[in-house]
Formats: sequence, structure tokens, C-alpha cells
Amino acid sequence: MDTTSILAGISLFGGTFFCVTAVVGVLRFPDLYTRLHAATKGVTAGSILLLLGVAILEGFGPIVGKLFLIGMFFIVTNPIATHAIARAACRKDVCTPQVVVDDYEEFLERLRHQSRDMEYPSDHW
Repeated sequence: MDTTSILAGISLFGGTFFCVTAVVGVLRFPDLYTRLHAATKGVTAGSILLLLGVAILEGFGPIVGKLFLIGMFFIVTNPIATHAIARAACRKDVCTPQVVVDDYEEFLERLRHQSRDMEYPSDHW
């Protein structure tokens, strides 16, 4: 076995491990926010490691450029999508009792007070 096969194997195993732990986190964690955290971190790290392992196995070529673009897509879109889901859940009062400090709700309350002085209805927020 050469060094590239060992590095690719370690990367592929690590990526698989992160993806499996993300699934376990989604199944075991108690509320929406911790599940989102597990899914985002695990799937992002796992997919990047899997793509790295495939890139190591393939060597330098046109496939590596495509894998790099796919990796960048994961890095950019996963956190943005998770933030949008968490924000929508908090705005629709899906916040659970496990949330101890909710700074976002205080921010929304300030926005509601400010919007009363504006021309559009306050239920916009």
C-alpha cells in the first residue's frame, strides 16, 4: 500500500464517521436546534472529507476541480440553509423550553416596537 491509498482511506473513513454521527445526532438530540447543529456540522465535515478522499484517489485531473466546486457548494449552502431554517422556526414560535437564553426573541421584540412607528403594519415582523 502506498501513502496516497492510506491517506484516502483515512479521509474516506473519517467522512463516513462524521456522516454517521450526524445521522445519530439527528435521531437522538431532543430539539430542532441541536438536530440542525448536528446535521450541519456532521454532513458538512463528512462530505468534505469524502470528497477529499475521492480527490486523493483520483489524482490530479479534471475530476478534482469538480470535486472542489462541489465541496465549496457544501461549505457555502449548508450553513446558510440551516440558519434560514432555524430563523424561520424561531419566528414561528417553534422555540422549545430547552432554550434557556433567546437573544433573537429580544431582538424581534425591539423590531416590533420600532415597526409600530412605521407606515406598514407591525404584524409584518
